[in-house]
Amino acid sequence: MPDFVRNEMSGEAAAVVQAGSITGGVHVSVHTRQAASSPARPITEWHPFDLDVHRAVTAADARLPDLPAYVAREHDQELAGLLAAKRTAMVVLTGESSTGKTRALYEAVTAELATWPLLYPRTAEDLLHVLANGVEPGTILWLNETQNHMLDTHGERAAAALRALLELPGPFVVVGTLWPQYWSALTCPNQPQARDLLHHRVTRIRVAKRFTAAQMAAAPTDPRLAKALATAHDGEVVQAVAGGPAVVERYEHPDTPEDRYATAILTAALDARRLGHHALLTTALLTTAAPGYLSDDDRVDAPGTWFETGLKTAITSLLGVAALRPVRLGPGVGPPDGYHLHDYLDQHGRTTRRRALTPDSLWDALLAHARDPEDRFRLARNAYHRLRYRHADPLYRTAVATGSTTTARNMLDVLVDHGREAEVGDLLDHQPDRYDFQFEAWRALDRRELPRREVFLELLQRRGVWAGLLLAEHLVEVGSLHQALATLRRMPQQEQVTERLVELLGRAGRWDEALEVVRDSRRRSHGWTDRWFAERWADVGDIEQLRELAASKVPEAVCNLAAHSIATGGRAEAVVAELVASGHVPTERLLGVLLDQGRIELAIELASHTFAVDLMVRMLVSRNRRVRAIRFLRDVTTKPRLRPVHVKHRMLLADLLADEGRWEEALNLARGKSWAKEWIPQRLAKAGNVVVLRRMADTGQADAQRELAALLAKHGRHSELLDRTRRGDEHCAFQLVALAYSAKLPDSERLLAEGL
Repeated sequence: MPDFVRNEMSGEAAAVVQAGSITGGVHVSVHTRQAASSPARPITEWHPFDLDVHRAVTAADARLPDLPAYVAREHDQELAGLLAAKRTAMVVLTGESSTGKTRALYEAVTAELATWPLLYPRTAEDLLHVLANGVEPGTILWLNETQNHMLDTHGERAAAALRALLELPGPFVVVGTLWPQYWSALTCPNQPQARDLLHHRVTRIRVAKRFTAAQMAAAPTDPRLAKALATAHDGEVVQAVAGGPAVVERYEHPDTPEDRYATAILTAALDARRLGHHALLTTALLTTAAPGYLSDDDRVDAPGTWFETGLKTAITSLLGVAALRPVRLGPGVGPPDGYHLHDYLDQHGRTTRRRALTPDSLWDALLAHARDPEDRFRLARNAYHRLRYRHADPLYRTAVATGSTTTARNMLDVLVDHGREAEVGDLLDHQPDRYDFQFEAWRALDRRELPRREVFLELLQRRGVWAGLLLAEHLVEVGSLHQALATLRRMPQQEQVTERLVELLGRAGRWDEALEVVRDSRRRSHGWTDRWFAERWADVGDIEQLRELAASKVPEAVCNLAAHSIATGGRAEAVVAELVASGHVPTERLLGVLLDQGRIELAIELASHTFAVDLMVRMLVSRNRRVRAIRFLRDVTTKPRLRPVHVKHRMLLADLLADEGRWEEALNLARGKSWAKEWIPQRLAKAGNVVVLRRMADTGQADAQRELAALLAKHGRHSELLDRTRRGDEHCAFQLVALAYSAKLPDSERLLAEGL
C-alpha cells in the first residue's frame, strides 16, 4: 500500500518556504478521525509501512523484500551512536520530503533497540493520552512527522508533556522526523513549549537531500535501488525510490485527455492543501473544485464521465506510487472516505503554485465541503488574504463555533487587518482565558499603520490596561494630547501608566498636576519617580535637590549633577572616569554637554562602557557627525570587549553606511547575516527599487513582500496590488484595505463590503 501522506514542504526553495511560514502560510493539523495509537511492541513486530516508511518503486521480482537494500549515510552513524547509549534521549531527523528520514529511524531502532517496546501515537491527542497513562522505562515513542504532534490544537500541551517525560529517570527514547520549515515553525516565539523542547532536550540530526557519488557507487545490489540510481536526478536517490519524480512528471506533462482530467483534479487537490485543507480530500470536494482547473478546450463537450476517468488515473500507481491514495476511515468494506495527496507532489505544488490564481470553483468547494473547524480557520485566513469575503466570512463564522480557542486567537490579526470589529469584540467576550486573549489582541493592534486602529483600541481599552496604553500613544500620534491624558486618567494607576501620564502632563505644561501624580506614585514606591525628579530638578536648575538625589545614588541624578559640574567648569575627564567606574548609564543631558563642549571622544568613551550606544549614535547623527557615528559603531561591533554585539547595532551601522553612499561596505556587512533579509528590503524600499524588491517578494520572502506592498500603495499602483492580492499576498491585501478605509480607491465602499 502507498505510504502515509503528510502536509509538508521543502526542497530547493527551503529559504522561500521558511519565509512563507513566517507569514502563516504553512501550517499543519492532524485529522480528527485518525485511529488511536497501536499497542506497544518491539519494532521487529511492526510492519515498516505501518511506521510510515515509504513504499519503494516496484520491480519484476515478487520475491524481493518489502524494502530495498539500505544505503548508510553520514547521519546514520550519529543516530546509531545516540541510540546505542540506551539513555533517555529525544532525537529528531530533519530533511526534505522523501530523503530517507523515516527509513533511517527504522534501521537504527532495529539495529540498536530491537527488543524495546515501541509506541506510535498518531496525533497530539493520542500522545497526551499515552503520556497520561504512563510510559514504562525502556520504551520508544515513535513520532514520525513530529509536526502532527506539536502543531495542532493540543501541540503545546504535548510538547510540555514530552519534556516532563524526558526529565523522569527512564530511560525513554523519543524519535521523530520534521521538514526544515516545521522545525522553524516549532522554534518560533508563538510555540514556547515546543521551542523549549526542541532547543533544550532534542538532538537534531540533518538528513542530506542527495547521495554523494561515493554512496551511490557503494550501494548494494537491489533491482529497485539500481532503477533509482539509474534515474535519480543529481543524487536524489531516495526520491526516485519513492517514485515521486515520476508522479510529478505525469502531472506536469499530461499526454492524453485522461491525464489532463487527472491533472485538473490533482491541481485542485494541491491548491486545497496549500490553502489549509488538511483533512481527507473527499470526492464531493474534488468534484466541485476540479472543473475550474480544466482548460478551455477540455471544458468543451467533455464526456460525462470525465471526472471518474481523471480520478481513476490519479489513483493509479506509477512505479508503485499513486498521486492520490484512497483512504477508508469507517469500519468494514466500502468506498473511500477521501484521498491523501502524495507528499512529493504536494511539496512540488507548494513551490510551483505558490502565487497561482485559485478559481471560484475551488473556494465554492471548500466552503461547501470542508468540515474540520481547524481547516476552516486556515481556509478563512487564506480567503481573507485574497479579499474573498463571500467565502472568508462564512468559513470563519462556522469555524469559530466549534474550533479551538488557540486557533481563534490566531485569527485575531487577520480580523483586525480587515476591520472586522464585531467579530473581534465577540471573540474577546467569549474566551475563557480573557487576559491571555486580550494580550494577543494588544499584540495585533501594536501597529501604527493599522486602519481603524483607534476603533479597535477603544474596543479593547474597555477590557484591559494594555490597550489603554496603546490607545493613549495612538492619540498622541494623531495630535489628541488631551484625549490621551483623559484615557490614561481612566486607567488603573499602575507604574507604567503613571509614568506615561506624568510625561504627557509635562508635555502639556501641566506641571502642578504632574508633580501631584509623581508624589503619589513615590509614596507607592514606584521606582521611576526618582528618575523623573532627577530630570525635573536639572530642567529648573535646582542643584541642591539634585545633590540630595545624587547622594541617594540615583543614577540619573548622579549623571545630571555631573553634567552641571562639567558645564560650569568642572574637570570632565575625572567626572567621566568616575562614571565609567560606577557603570552609570549617561543621560542625554550629560552626553549633550560633552558634545557641545567638543569633548566627543570623552562622550564616546562614556557611552561605550555604559550601554548607551543607541543614544550616542542618535546624538552624533543629530549633530551632523555621521562619519564619527560610523567609526563609533564599527568599534562597538568589532570589539566585543566593550559589550555583547547586538544585531540592531550592525543594522544601524549598515544604514549609516548606505546613507553615506558607502553601499559596498554596507552590503559586505550584511552579506550572509540573518538580519539581511529584513534590512535589504527596507533599503530597497527606501531607494524606491520596485524591480529588485518585486523579484525578492516573488520568491516568498516575507520582509520583501511587506516592503513591496507598502511601496506599491505609496505610489498608487493599485492594479498590481489587486493582482498580487488575488494570488494570496496578504501584505498587498492589507494595503488595499487600508487604502479603502482611507477612501483612496475608486470603489472603496464596495471593496470593504464585498471584497474582490
